[in-house]
Amino acid sequence: MVSIQRARHILFLRTDRLGETLLNLPAIAALKQFLPNASLALLVHPDLQVLMSSFPIIDHVIPYPQDAHRAWWIRAYQVGCLLRSHRFDIAVVSNPMKELHLAARLAGIPVRVGYNRKWGWLLTHRLEDRKALGERHEAEYNLDLVRRLGFQTSTPQWPVPHLEREQLEVLQLLEQQGIQQSEPFIAVHPWTSNPLKEWPATRFAALIQQVGERVPLSVVVIGGPEHRHQADAIIPPALPVVNLVGRLTLNQLAALLARARLLVSNDSGPVHLAVAVKTKTLVLFGASSPATGPRRWGPWGEGHAVIWKASMEAITVEEVFEALRQMLETKQ
Repeated sequence: MVSIQRARHILFLRTDRLGETLLNLPAIAALKQFLPNASLALLVHPDLQVLMSSFPIIDHVIPYPQDAHRAWWIRAYQVGCLLRSHRFDIAVVSNPMKELHLAARLAGIPVRVGYNRKWGWLLTHRLEDRKALGERHEAEYNLDLVRRLGFQTSTPQWPVPHLEREQLEVLQLLEQQGIQQSEPFIAVHPWTSNPLKEWPATRFAALIQQVGERVPLSVVVIGGPEHRHQADAIIPPALPVVNLVGRLTLNQLAALLARARLLVSNDSGPVHLAVAVKTKTLVLFGASSPATGPRRWGPWGEGHAVIWKASMEAITVEEVFEALRQMLETKQ
């Protein structure tokens, strides 16, 4: 077995959503610092393959086979066979799943680090899973997995994606909408995967109205194709707001967020994408258990702002606008 310090082929496994996957990037960067000559691969949901391939720190992105009709152990066998040909030395499993633990074992990966649950006995290096307590940020939990391998890492920088083509595409799209290259704008993402975590659409509309009347910046509303039918309830008809809901790929969204002065959003994946491209965020949280609150899932790093109340209804338009105004007044 190759020693950890001499590992040449490393695999991170994170197969769920955008935000959860992006929050592995600090751990990936940390491990790359310690093993700069190692090849680093990432097993991800197929929808994220193109985006994650844009990060130069990741050498190879493997789409996680989607076959919900097969039993989990059959999928584990298939994934194990897929991974075996890569001859990985280390597997880092940041979302504990029996399927992934078994796949890493069947792939013959000699060092397997993850959490001691859901067949955690298949791992060679284990940590107790305290994530449900929400004591730390998800990025820190992922860094703990690197530390469990014996690397005493500090706080690494977020790796930045390469988006040259998408930057040109977004520039052209914004110019078509009346926003010139040198013109700053605010991005607004009013959606989330959990309806209980959504600030009311009427309040987002009122916030956009206030920004349009009181701030000399354009507003760009973003969201996925599934949000197109909801966009009209968010965008005040009398304001020249740019509606790009459902019109951007993930890479284009990253390029757009990189140009934004600020992102205002519910708790959602684009928050972490904005952080990855060095854009400040203002994020709204309502009632949350420790496992789902901002201590674990808020924007990671300095310069961001979180408004956290007992419920989303308790967050007022005035306090969000005031927080936004203060962030805009802060020097970039």
